[in-house]
Amino acid sequence: MMKKFIGDKIFYKRVLAVALPITLQQFVTAAIQIVDNFMVGKLGESALVSVAAPNQLYFVMILFMFGLTGGAGIYSAQYFGSKDFDKLRQSFRFKLLISLVISILAFAIISIFGESLIRLFIDEENTVRLSMSYLRIVKFNILPIFLSICISSTFREVAKPKLPMIASLTAIFTNTILNYILIFGKFGAPQLGVVGAAYATLIARYLEFILLVILVKLKGKVFSVSIFSLLKIEFLVFKSIVIVALPMMLNEILWSLGQTAYFKAYSTRGENSLAAFTISNSVSQLVFIVFAGLSGAIAVMVGNTLGANKLEEAKSNSDKLIAFSMFFSFIIGMILVGTSYFIPDLYEIQSQTKEIVGFNLRVNGFFIPIFAANVGIFFALRAGGDTKSTLIMDALFMWVVSVPLALLLAYFTKIDVRYLYLLIQSTDLLKLALARYKYKQGNWIKNLAV
Repeated sequence: MMKKFIGDKIFYKRVLAVALPITLQQFVTAAIQIVDNFMVGKLGESALVSVAAPNQLYFVMILFMFGLTGGAGIYSAQYFGSKDFDKLRQSFRFKLLISLVISILAFAIISIFGESLIRLFIDEENTVRLSMSYLRIVKFNILPIFLSICISSTFREVAKPKLPMIASLTAIFTNTILNYILIFGKFGAPQLGVVGAAYATLIARYLEFILLVILVKLKGKVFSVSIFSLLKIEFLVFKSIVIVALPMMLNEILWSLGQTAYFKAYSTRGENSLAAFTISNSVSQLVFIVFAGLSGAIAVMVGNTLGANKLEEAKSNSDKLIAFSMFFSFIIGMILVGTSYFIPDLYEIQSQTKEIVGFNLRVNGFFIPIFAANVGIFFALRAGGDTKSTLIMDALFMWVVSVPLALLLAYFTKIDVRYLYLLIQSTDLLKLALARYKYKQGNWIKNLAV
């Protein structure tokens, strides 16, 4: 029975070849946030919260974009597996078009309603002022971030995950150096504080985008397209992508809004709770990237195999990858539990905030294998185009179970924020039962590239 979940050496070499570059790129992305939080945190908890609130808005918008372009990504992986490169390019055009439209809308929303949105999470006037000074600059990041995601994801879908990693590594190096110089006023530069962090992020993101465009021209010829051909998408291809993408878009919108509801729930317990939530989430992301990378391998390996019409092999690969992700995540989770006792001391925050951070990290450490199983199943279902099931098991579950629980506990009880966090994370156990049921139904095991 156990052999069903264990592959041979060749299988795991293939897994690592795909998962390691994705993991490293995810690590870089998470590290950028940690660097920002760590350096801005030196300015105090108000400064840290002032950066966290705009980033929460970006989080919602980026996931909205992920939902629409993710549908194209499913087809990209399968078209690459079936060697239908013309339709692969059409799916890439779809991604670019959607990203341009959403970028314009997101920029307009932030420009007009930015302060009102910030005030949903922050009451203190000084913190609102700091937050807006950050937001007015980083809103110009929207277009390069969205287009960079399109390019990076397509490189992964055509089994070239190492290339976007180069651009991401350059971005974090640039962001870290510029953060140090501009936040604290080093090497003759003015001491800009939160504004310095905004400028550092802005420059790093544009540099990352420019490098990715160069890599597309040099190494991405299989999907590279001219800017003048963006509208060349067959109606049937467009329709197929939209049908798959709409449930994904709804899922990402509801999920990101659910995360924002959690953010709001924690804000009822004060700025120290928001600061602790921000720190523990950014640190945990360094651990979560392990199963995020392996889930990326599921999306690529299962998607490519389904596109090649090897349905039994796709199911077998998925079983082994999910099991491996859970096993590896358990080991990493125990490391997070062990380090949770001294990581909070790295931040210049109040002792009460440190206690919350340590507790949250231990909770995440114990639950990581459960998170890994849920995410792995999510990506397997999505690889086969079963986006309706992913909508049910992910976002709808969140809004029926997790979010109501969080808001009820936050507004109608005086429960400690640590136990509020624990109870919310515990709902993933129920989600796993639903996810396994959807996975065993097997509706996702199909070739979309025919």
